[in-house]
Amino acid sequence: MILLYLAAFLVFLLLALFVLAPLRSAPRPFPENPRPEELRLELQALKQEARELKGEERVRVLKRIAWIERELGTAERREAVRAAVPARRFPVLAVVLVLVGGAALAAALVAYTLPRLPGGSVTEALAVRELKKLKELKAEAERVNTPEAWLAYADLAFELHDLERAAQGYTKVIELDHKNLKAYRRYGMILFMAGRPKEAAQVLAVVTRVDPDPEGLLFLGNAYFQLGDYGKAIAAWETYLKRGGEARERVRNLIATARARMNAKDPGERVYAEKCAACHGAKGEGGIGPKLAKNPILNAPEAVAEIVRNGRGRMPAVPLSDAKLADLLAYLKKL
Repeated sequence: MILLYLAAFLVFLLLALFVLAPLRSAPRPFPENPRPEELRLELQALKQEARELKGEERVRVLKRIAWIERELGTAERREAVRAAVPARRFPVLAVVLVLVGGAALAAALVAYTLPRLPGGSVTEALAVRELKKLKELKAEAERVNTPEAWLAYADLAFELHDLERAAQGYTKVIELDHKNLKAYRRYGMILFMAGRPKEAAQVLAVVTRVDPDPEGLLFLGNAYFQLGDYGKAIAAWETYLKRGGEARERVRNLIATARARMNAKDPGERVYAEKCAACHGAKGEGGIGPKLAKNPILNAPEAVAEIVRNGRGRMPAVPLSDAKLADLLAYLKKL
């Protein structure tokens, strides 16, 4: 496999040299511009004519003569600049950059030559490597059984969106270290992402009182928002902003939307506010979940209804009555 990549790199190098080869030769001279010669002939004729004219006609011809002389001066300066331009030299720096770029490409291809099934993609190979690392971290955590080891395992699982393993890891951390705020915070966030906002709010409401990290406040506000308690959601998000949370623009939009939702008259808007906005954005612009505004999938309401009822990927199932689901689908089309 490595030999194959090296051969591909050599082909790439040869093609690059072929493309750059024309730059070694001197540039072809531009054909002489016929315009100056035409102007000179006209200038000579106008000077002869001006000797015989008087009055306004003479003034008109003299203005034309002045314009031609100015144009000829400009043309002569251009020709002088063009003649002074040196011939291009072989772009050594460009070749060096091509070589370095090709070498980096070859190294990357070799580095990503990971064990995978026949026909598998590089993405699948990376997933295999991450899963292998996750298993190694779990084995290490089981061997040493320390909060630090279990936290490393849980954090990687959380980054890989493997919420079940992450929850197991954070639970072990809490068993070994009852004061680990990160484990409690992440466990509350996982509860929210698992479609359990009430339990998430209970956990995060306690943790965020003593945890300086604003991450928990964002999800606490999301949980309250999904439960329809907009006042508490706004309070949590405003505290998140005061503590320097990074998702400032999105949270400001959520706060504005929560205030508007308090008096929302559209039943579909209320359902969206309670069940969807925390993840998909106040106006469907996307956030934790994908963008919904103008999303082509909205043209297939049956598919949307299926996803809402049964969930998909990281999105949990959202139990709604037929009436509320119909209201939601109608509102989504307005985004």
